[in-house]
Amino acid sequence: MSGKFRAARIALALAPVIALMACDQIGRVLEKVGAPETPGPAALSSVAPEARSMGGAVLMPDEAMALIVAPEPVKFVPGEILIGAKVDDELAQAASELGMRMMSRFAPDGSPQMLDQRLEAKAIENAVEEATRDARTVLDRLKVDGAIIVNPSGVVKIDLTPANTASPIGLPRFAQAAAPEAGVEPAEAAAEPQAVVDTGQRCPRNVTTAQLDADLTLKTICTLERLQASRQFAYVEKNYVVDVGFDRLPFFSKKKDGSTTPTSTAPGTTAPSAPANPGAEIVATGALPNDPLYAFQWGLRPRGTGAGQSPGGAGFESFWTSARQVGRRAVRVAVIDTGIELAHPDMRSNANIAPGIDLVTDYDRAGDGDGIDRDPNDVGDACGAGKENSYHGTHVAGTVGAAVTNDKRGVAGGAWNVTIVPIRAIGRCGGELEDIVNAIRWAAGVAPAVTEGGEQIVNANPADIINMSLSVQIPCPASMQSAIDAAVARGAVIVVAAGNKSNAVANYAPANCRNVITVAANDARGGLAFYSNFGPGIDVLAPGGDVFADSDGDGRPDGVLSTRTTTKDCYDPETRQAAQTCHYGFLQGTSMAAPHVAAALALLQSQYGVRGRELESLLLTRALGPIDANQQCAIECARNANATPIPGSPGRCMRQCGRGMLDLARAAPPGAAPVTPAGGR
Repeated sequence: MSGKFRAARIALALAPVIALMACDQIGRVLEKVGAPETPGPAALSSVAPEARSMGGAVLMPDEAMALIVAPEPVKFVPGEILIGAKVDDELAQAASELGMRMMSRFAPDGSPQMLDQRLEAKAIENAVEEATRDARTVLDRLKVDGAIIVNPSGVVKIDLTPANTASPIGLPRFAQAAAPEAGVEPAEAAAEPQAVVDTGQRCPRNVTTAQLDADLTLKTICTLERLQASRQFAYVEKNYVVDVGFDRLPFFSKKKDGSTTPTSTAPGTTAPSAPANPGAEIVATGALPNDPLYAFQWGLRPRGTGAGQSPGGAGFESFWTSARQVGRRAVRVAVIDTGIELAHPDMRSNANIAPGIDLVTDYDRAGDGDGIDRDPNDVGDACGAGKENSYHGTHVAGTVGAAVTNDKRGVAGGAWNVTIVPIRAIGRCGGELEDIVNAIRWAAGVAPAVTEGGEQIVNANPADIINMSLSVQIPCPASMQSAIDAAVARGAVIVVAAGNKSNAVANYAPANCRNVITVAANDARGGLAFYSNFGPGIDVLAPGGDVFADSDGDGRPDGVLSTRTTTKDCYDPETRQAAQTCHYGFLQGTSMAAPHVAAALALLQSQYGVRGRELESLLLTRALGPIDANQQCAIECARNANATPIPGSPGRCMRQCGRGMLDLARAAPPGAAPVTPAGGR
């Protein structure tokens, strides 16, 4: 008996040691399989009000919903025409002279084909010189004065505005305007940028020089038709106005309780310099971000109906925790938009943000007192008195990764550790096609930008991924397609928003351009959002939100929450009281869906070490979940006149909504280590 008692006493004494060893062993096993360390978001009570207050109320439908999907007139800038030099013809001629076969920007299989950059530069120079001479000949025949302005990217612009026609070389319109007065908000200082509705007007057969001189719009149309008829150019087109698709609701927004809140414009800020040298890489631990508002970011959750999931989620959380991948700083995402609020409290200390550029040339549209410069700060895009600035680019960039993640402040980004290159190409009342085309080329490192003082600005961080959350209801402009093709040939993947008019995506650029990934918007319930464009051209369905719904009953709209300074409907979720200003807000739109896809591409590139066509293929084959069209893409016909009736289902209509729904969980191998490709890219 004494021996048995002795053995029992020894076992009892060793029990704590055995337990500790077992716990340690279990911990090592969990670490190997990538089990997440789950402290989760910081408690709201533990952070300052400015780090948690957010803007946005659940809106009532009816009139506001109708305004969102109502058609908008297409506008262009009178007096301006974009013409394309025949660069490919020059390349073919150069190849022939060198005894080479015809060169193309794409190989027969559709993959990028790199050209000799010196040969390409010379071909662009020769083509531009020829296009300039031909344009001058046409203007002389028409007896029209016009300045010919050449961009470094090879796009040639004819400016017919009276202020610029005295010189045969010409200066852009921004050189003729004055800076805003001191103490006056830029959005209020300048007149609305000049633009006219495109009515499809044609040039009269017997138009006179006097008639052209008296009507700038007519002069533009007649000159454009003569230039097209000459067949001397790759393309000839109007300088269209493109919008970011921000739903500018009426001056008073109606809440669920029927009260109203006046819309006001967020105060302007002085932008600090963006960090020139990125900081240390963020190490993925498998933990969830501690940003206090992460709980409201349903689009980043795993897709599903269980606890901690969302039917509309895109699976980012699974990628962070299972693959232990939050991105690499070497991956570069350019955001072509309204710029970003560089002084935003969740951005001003972010080493992810690389030096960007402001490419808005027109002073009235820029609102910052100058044209092209190195400052991508968003000074506002409001159009008309009493309208709200969207700070659209800040919201979009925050979703990608410009918001500092895991800092116990505000929101999380999709890719915590990625280089964001902010490009301001949208200003007051929209952006101009010329500026957006130049932005695409600059983003991919195809061509530098030139300031009005003659300084060349080269992009030191050519983009792997380009996000364009913007739209205009026109066929894909040839100038835009040419820029997209050139960027893709450099290895960039271009993500674009489908548009928010509940209509066929084939009618909207750049979503209808080739060589882009077109993204439609799903709501928090997983269905195609009521406003989203649709059709065979959609590639991916991703979180875009619905500010008219509150499917989880948290009292906040089912929009996408991201960085955006506003004073509208500000709310402190901890005290449940109104706040005076907030730096985070809910928006809805395919504009919000596209950056989810851009962030997903950044994570996939970081994990698998591929880019360009391989990266695009990886997204479309590995990171998309199935769509139940009858459940997710159908709608009551009364809510969408553009949808197709479903045979045998009275009152129900179908909208094609993509190859699949973004779901990063499918592309996240458990416990996988990140890949470092050769060359560090």
